[in-house]
Amino acid sequence: MTLYWHGDNCVSIQNQESELVIDPQDIEKELKLAKPAEVFLVSSGQKLSKTASKSSSFVIDMPGEYDTKGFFVMGLHGIVDAVTYIVESEGIRVCHLPGVKKELTDEQLENISDVDILVVDIGSGSELNEIAAKVVNQIEPRIVIPIGYESAKPPKTFSEEMGASENEQQNKLSIKKKDLPQEETKIVILNAVK
Repeated sequence: MTLYWHGDNCVSIQNQESELVIDPQDIEKELKLAKPAEVFLVSSGQKLSKTASKSSSFVIDMPGEYDTKGFFVMGLHGIVDAVTYIVESEGIRVCHLPGVKKELTDEQLENISDVDILVVDIGSGSELNEIAAKVVNQIEPRIVIPIGYESAKPPKTFSEEMGASENEQQNKLSIKKKDLPQEETKIVILNAVK
């Protein structure tokens, strides 16, 4: 599995057969590409036009369970203001958590347990960074990928809250189930790629 961050809350996940994109900045533009991703997940209530229904891509914009193109997707409502997606592929469970504003309740945590990779919107302010770090500690993923901050400014406050030293930034995360860290949560800082 390979993950990329494209700025804001947009992340793409590639498995051996297809690509899934979460929260594209302009889904209409993405759907009109010569070769769009096979699966799109929309968490923020973007209005979808007729382009989405005519597209060959599978577009998910509401809670529920979906199994398509080598991805099992679970859309959850009530964890944050937007839809939270859990994507499973190649034995790895990824949670995309946009817009975290407070710590999670026990009931919310039950719904997103056993997460291998947490992609979390840490926002741009230090207060949101602190809340995001607390949520990461609640979920206890094996890898955390912060998103939603200004890509020109590495998430220093978040890293400090997590007790991590300066992390080297990379363009993508390529990982197999057997290579997931076992003992502690690893922070992976991705460059925003287009």
